[in-house]
Amino acid sequence: MPSGPGYGNGTGGSHGVRGVIASTGFGNGVATGNSSGPVSGSRGAVRPSGFGDAGLVAANVQPKAKSAEPVVKSLPAEITFKPRPVYTEEGRRLKIEGEVLLDVVFSASGQIRIVKVMHGLGHGLDESAVRAAEQIQFKPALRDGRPADSEAVIHVGFQLAS
Repeated sequence: MPSGPGYGNGTGGSHGVRGVIASTGFGNGVATGNSSGPVSGSRGAVRPSGFGDAGLVAANVQPKAKSAEPVVKSLPAEITFKPRPVYTEEGRRLKIEGEVLLDVVFSASGQIRIVKVMHGLGHGLDESAVRAAEQIQFKPALRDGRPADSEAVIHVGFQLAS
């Protein structure tokens, strides 16, 4: 692990990525915020739940407002179940390994919506990652105590056993 004060998901030491949420059991378990799109301000935060070594890392930390704007209290979405993606026969035969990055919206209604595949591996693995992500179960993000949409990037990892 790199040295330094660190931030983000702890994988980069003093050079880590801000706004990264770590969880486990789904790829390398990292979901990062996306600052674009028409989704609410709770974007980019995913809180893991019940996944053993998962750690919660602060995301979208902003300086305190100096104006008289009301403080909005929000909690990130909490993932309660993540299925394993299925390796395709072609991907296994070609020994393809890596990550599929999915831009998703965790909706206030409890549904997950796949916005797009941001980075794929091909050979049927992108579709397998989407199918697995569609089965994620979660508690919606909360904004002022009410369920709210939140957007994140999910990393779905494919690694062959050694």
